[in-house]
Amino acid sequence: MNKELIKIFQKSLTPPPENSPSLIWEKILKREKRLARTRLSIFSIVGTVSFLGLIPIFKILLKDLAKSGFYEYLSIAFSNGGTLSLYWKELSFSLTEALPVISILETASLVFVFFLSLHYILKQIIRPTQQKSRLGQLSLSF
Repeated sequence: MNKELIKIFQKSLTPPPENSPSLIWEKILKREKRLARTRLSIFSIVGTVSFLGLIPIFKILLKDLAKSGFYEYLSIAFSNGGTLSLYWKELSFSLTEALPVISILETASLVFVFFLSLHYILKQIIRPTQQKSRLGQLSLSF
């Protein structure tokens, strides 16, 4: 019975085409290119949106700094050296209390997202050039 099953399976199997490794490699390369283009477009959109979002967030940060009195406390620090040496603890506490923390966090997070997306964009641009140099090595192994 096993011999009959072996004969049936051998008849049902079709031999692979002669150029199957190159076809598989081409499909892998096409998929990698498509993924790279998708990643590049997504990171470009995220980077552009975060960069454009920095403009109103930065304006809000400056308005909040002016509203909180941070500039007045900072001007006291640079106006009189004697006052600064005597009351440096109180002045530093007043400066930190006057900081608009939420606006600073919003600005810092957008800056972080912008630079992170810029990093990934450059990674997507640089990676294909490195793969081209490895392409010749990998294709010889087939």
